[in-house]
Amino acid sequence: MHFHEMFKRYKKVKIPIKGKKYTLAVADTFEKKKIGLSMLRKLPNRCGMLFVYNTPVNHAFTMEKTSIPLTIIFLDKEMKIIEVFKCRPYEKRKVRPKSDYSYVIEI
Repeated sequence: MHFHEMFKRYKKVKIPIKGKKYTLAVADTFEKKKIGLSMLRKLPNRCGMLFVYNTPVNHAFTMEKTSIPLTIIFLDKEMKIIEVFKCRPYEKRKVRPKSDYSYVIEI
């Protein structure tokens, strides 16, 4: 399924990352976070997902069900980067930053 079709009902935000504007679908419910980008076969340029948590958390992320490579960026409540992981498709390794986070960007 195509990114824009799959996430047409999601709120979108535009965020600059390394000088380029990215369109991120907002995962702000448990169901949206659970699915993430796992159903995509291709991620368009400058698109991704923003996971939003109401209180800081420290859950691990995994790529087990995701067929595309992703960069996972963990951010604190001020949107400052805590840690960045480059992940491969179907990788079983769990990634978790060194401290709690409030946002995660997958691109």
